[in-house]
Amino acid sequence: MGKLPSAVLFACSANAVRSPMAAALFRRSFGGRAYVDSVGVRTEAADPFVGAVLAELGIGGFDGHQPKSFEDLHDGNFEVIVALSREAHDRALEFTRTNACEVLFWPAEDPAEVEGSRETRLDAYRRLRDDLATRIAREWPDDAFARPEPGIPEETAASLTGDRRTRGMKIRRCGRDLWSRVRVTLRRLRH
Repeated sequence: MGKLPSAVLFACSANAVRSPMAAALFRRSFGGRAYVDSVGVRTEAADPFVGAVLAELGIGGFDGHQPKSFEDLHDGNFEVIVALSREAHDRALEFTRTNACEVLFWPAEDPAEVEGSRETRLDAYRRLRDDLATRIAREWPDDAFARPEPGIPEETAASLTGDRRTRGMKIRRCGRDLWSRVRVTLRRLRH
């Protein structure tokens, strides 16, 4: 259980089910307070069952998900990488050779491998969704950010905290963008 990181990367084998679902759940919980992205060791087409089980919680926008791999990342400045498969864990550890970040391993079964009726398969996706939501809430409890400072009215504390987080996110994004451009330039010079 820790402090909310400024940037989190969820990784799985194909960036089609587990990692994009985890990223969507994280985004729902923390909004703009932290940058979140998802990748796979390789890419496969987005799974429509993910959009269906996320929509049950009122989370939309999965239709636009474009799977990507570690090689497609434009930005490597993540504080935490959460690996959801053994393959992704190995790749995340390799990624940390050139990028300083913490790697968490949350092994999660791939519901795409479940066979049976549509409802049986959807139940597997729901179990994954609920498990990921629980793990996210356990790792980064949201109530730590909701408590006002002593002596400051709740409304004032909420507005101050929101402004500070928004400003901090903009600064971090600018820094990540700058380092992404530097890395791309260095790669081009090497080749």
